[in-house]
Amino acid sequence: MDVNAVKAAWHGAAELKRHCSHVISTLGSQTPPEAFLYRGNAYYALGQPYFALADYNTAASVLKLSGEHQRRCRKALQSFPATQTGVYPSTDSHLHIFVKPMLSKSCAIETINEHVGRGVRAFECMPRNSVVVQPASPWLLYPTEEGLCAYCGTTLPERIFSCGNRECHEEYCSRDCRQEAMALYHAAVCHNTEFQSIELDVFAQMMEAKKAGAVVERNAAAAQLLMLRVLSAGVQRHVVPSAMGQVRILSGRLTFSPQVLASSMLHLYERLTRALHIATIVPYEEMVGILARMTANCFHRDGAVELHLPRSMLNHSCAANVAEYGQTGAMITTRDVARGEELVINYYPHLKDLPFSERTTELVRRGFRCMCAKCQRRE
Repeated sequence: MDVNAVKAAWHGAAELKRHCSHVISTLGSQTPPEAFLYRGNAYYALGQPYFALADYNTAASVLKLSGEHQRRCRKALQSFPATQTGVYPSTDSHLHIFVKPMLSKSCAIETINEHVGRGVRAFECMPRNSVVVQPASPWLLYPTEEGLCAYCGTTLPERIFSCGNRECHEEYCSRDCRQEAMALYHAAVCHNTEFQSIELDVFAQMMEAKKAGAVVERNAAAAQLLMLRVLSAGVQRHVVPSAMGQVRILSGRLTFSPQVLASSMLHLYERLTRALHIATIVPYEEMVGILARMTANCFHRDGAVELHLPRSMLNHSCAANVAEYGQTGAMITTRDVARGEELVINYYPHLKDLPFSERTTELVRRGFRCMCAKCQRRE
């Protein structure tokens, strides 16, 4: 098959996927199962059998399929590399709402290079201790320890505020936090026992990984918990999660195992579709895209994993020139920054004093490959 024929086949499969997705999202619960079957064929033709499996399984729940489609996918996965990288682009559509009002007028969001993509650059000299990002609460947060408010992450007082559902595990430090959580995401899942069970299972996985000292697995589970928050917010608003302005402005990059996507992660997705009835709203690829964005942009703190929209615009560097000022929560420059210099933060500040080899080893353990100037100089 010549190159032009390959390109034509690829574009045909992409168009079939787009058309089937449109049919599924338009018809919703009235979608004929054949639409999932055809979209699965498109995913398979595009070289994504892990996504095809999800659609084949959905179609098989109604149609009497032989299982040959699933077997074909699993056979194809045997020849896949151990890991692949998925890239999910962002848009600038809502930066003026969620990010720019919090940024200093001395800096701006620009494209830095092909590797890191977008970042924040100073367009005039910024002296040390200049405010780069104003203090602000995270858009979403998930406590990673027990005894913390489910919305703001602070220690629960003696008098706690539950959501009103005795079977729900969420607890809050105040009425305001409870009200904010209900308005943002929790009302959609409060009485959903299946969803609650999924959250508790992922939380238990995170705690087990933490106890075992498995940092990569612990961070991965924490990002999944934040992904569940985003999915809940989307369900509450009756929109596809990636259509929300807060998500659209985030780019994602996820190194994943195709075998994991075809097994444990697929199992998680299918549990979610049963719990939230979102098979026609959130395709498997969409969920993985949300996870990629959470993994790339969340901040792991003691006791919580957080999503700060303005801070997420700042790229990582082991030689950062911006850090959080503890007394106010603002992000400030740690030295004089020249005009045109990129403003960067250290996602893992406790590793900054390690030599290159040890620092790189620790970053790889956390699933992070650093390409900052300091690491490129192997310092």
